[in-house]
Amino acid sequence: MGRRRKIKAKTYELEIERFSDEGRGIARFEEKIIFVSGALPGEKVVANRSFSRAKFEEADVVEILRPAAERIAPKCAAFGVCGGCSLQYLAGENQIKHKALWLKDAFLKQAKIEPQKWLKPLQSEQWGYRRKARLGVRFVAKKGKVLVGFREKKTGWIADMERCEILHPSLGDNLTVLGDCIGKLSIKSQIPQIEVAVGEGNSVLILRHLAPFSAKDEQILTDCEAQLGVIFYTQSGGEDTVKPLNSTAILSYSHPAHNIKMEFLPTDFTQVNFELNKKMVTKALELLALDGTDTVIDLFCGLGNFTLPIAKYAKCVVGVEGDSGLIERAKANAQKNDIQNVDFYKADLFEEVTGFEWFRGKTYNKALIDPARSGALEIVELLPKLGVERLVYVSCNPATLARDTEKLIEIGYKLETAGVMDMFPQTAHVESIALFVKN
Repeated sequence: MGRRRKIKAKTYELEIERFSDEGRGIARFEEKIIFVSGALPGEKVVANRSFSRAKFEEADVVEILRPAAERIAPKCAAFGVCGGCSLQYLAGENQIKHKALWLKDAFLKQAKIEPQKWLKPLQSEQWGYRRKARLGVRFVAKKGKVLVGFREKKTGWIADMERCEILHPSLGDNLTVLGDCIGKLSIKSQIPQIEVAVGEGNSVLILRHLAPFSAKDEQILTDCEAQLGVIFYTQSGGEDTVKPLNSTAILSYSHPAHNIKMEFLPTDFTQVNFELNKKMVTKALELLALDGTDTVIDLFCGLGNFTLPIAKYAKCVVGVEGDSGLIERAKANAQKNDIQNVDFYKADLFEEVTGFEWFRGKTYNKALIDPARSGALEIVELLPKLGVERLVYVSCNPATLARDTEKLIEIGYKLETAGVMDMFPQTAHVESIALFVKN
């Protein structure tokens, strides 16, 4: 991606008309649309231009002349500098209202339709929820310390923050302690990032390092493990170089309502918000309306987050995933939970799949898909061939959900219900769930 060209400074006074689906205010100035970071609908603000094109510009708020009634004071001292959050000036109940409107707008713009019924939004804790993250690390000689945190907005610098309000408290409350620990290392300037994985009982921090640790460095990290109650892993190169500094961690989360415990590796994809994930899985099961006779396929199944709970209430389930490591973990979790009516297969669901064993000549009356941000257009076109009558679609991108909805309607499905889920409070990220039924 090329660097943005330098533009002339410009300050304007703006009336904010509405909210964009990225959580920015939208205003007009001299026939141009202005996207204003930090502004809410109904506000009058002073903003500095940050980007310009022929038909639109971008700007950042520098002063609120007339605040919206729903504006609140951000909780985090680093808000506005740190790029990890963008909506802390809205209370949680108002954040989710706007996210629901963004989802509705995506459906209407792309698919020219909205669901017959809207689900009540799913929410959980607004703070300290985030259990997976990638944090930047940088030794700043002028400050005489190591900074650990998210990157600043629109820069590559690490935000100078003592704590993070959205990270799980085991780490979010201890960024300064962690920075001090890394600052004692002989290679403190050779640690660019930390991968965070917090399970229900322990926390793993994967230290990316560009030079070897000395024996003294390893002792410093061992002492820090005890102080913080974390487990350090190290990574000198690609993912295959990830290894424990001292002891291997068994990370896990649970679905207590369905008597399931899921184990995962620190490098595995899992949902960042465990409490919301529990509610999401239960909602998906409710929408699938399983009765013990169903044959279900779970596409983009990961390590079985939905697959294993589904298996508790279905006749049989097939999970399909492109990552072989996640498939291994899914099979292991099925064994550990004594779930025997499930099979897992590896397949790239963006390529031709009709020749695979799980597809060829097989039928499934119900399905769940949980794709990445790019959506699942290639696979939704094949659902009628699999005999799918009822589909639950979990999405992390309203735009691709709306696009795939248009295709699903075209091939004979109707959108019965949909709603938003606050997987990432304080951010503009929108997680959603939708139910489609064959006409």
